[in-house]
Amino acid sequence: MKKLLASVLSIAIIMSFAACGNKNGQQPSGSGNSTAAQAGSSSSSATKAAFNNPASEFVKDRIENITVPGETIEDGSKEEDEILAYHIPELLIKSSYADSVNKEINAAFEKYKKSSKSEDEAHYYGSSYIAYLSKDGILSLVFISYGENDDNEYKVYNIDTKTGEKVENARIAQIAGVSDIRKTAMDALQAWYNKMEIVKVKDYKVVVESGENKDSQMKDVENTFSEKYLNDRMQIGLTAEGKIFFITTVSTMAGAEFYNWVFDATGESLDDEDNPYWTGEMSPDDEEDAEDGDEEDGDADDGTEGDDLPDDEEIDE
Repeated sequence: MKKLLASVLSIAIIMSFAACGNKNGQQPSGSGNSTAAQAGSSSSSATKAAFNNPASEFVKDRIENITVPGETIEDGSKEEDEILAYHIPELLIKSSYADSVNKEINAAFEKYKKSSKSEDEAHYYGSSYIAYLSKDGILSLVFISYGENDDNEYKVYNIDTKTGEKVENARIAQIAGVSDIRKTAMDALQAWYNKMEIVKVKDYKVVVESGENKDSQMKDVENTFSEKYLNDRMQIGLTAEGKIFFITTVSTMAGAEFYNWVFDATGESLDDEDNPYWTGEMSPDDEEDAEDGDEEDGDADDGTEGDDLPDDEEIDE
């Protein structure tokens, strides 16, 4: 009875201290900021949901699901149907250019739906978008579709939110303080190759060891620096900080010869769930990689600490 009475008394004292702290506008010790605490322990999707992107004032996220029928395999059985999620951005700006952008994006989505019903066409397993609003009021919207064979499509739309008009590359470069789009893009692409560690590049050439000959894939890398891909007419945009970013074709020396990619002036990839301005869903492959990474980085089953593995840069494709 004495022990029970002591416990009740202790609880009452603790609760009175907590109530006193809250009355003074303070949180109980150890609680911290609830939003920050949740963001630290939640998945990247939940963290993004808590991020308030100023661009959302001008872009609405429409989520569409497409069911892809499972294929019939050799033994006559049928694979399970797959539900694919598409994030379709809709501009809320009232202008003829904004209307044309919405029309073009909707037409692309209709193409995805059509291809999902055909076994003869390559499927797209989802779409996402990146939306940046610069302090100058320029909205840069990158619409991304993920192809079945890593044949991703990127399309950038730059629009002045004050006038509703299209913003041309010359003005984008001027705002970003870039005098030479091609040279800046070459430097950014070189940084991208070196960050991705696909191959070492210096002075826009693949670095090889003494006596080593460059193979065709290395030459493909060097070709991506040509004016065919990097020029004043290439797809560019502005980040929220007013920095320039690029969309171009790259050679990754694996799989298909060339891929499309989006990266900023420092060579940082932007099509990534870790980018808070990116809206979409992780692909099934990336979800599995993330789960595997959690298991490898965490404590092992035997209680020993797991090895600290480097975080691979992942791109939704």
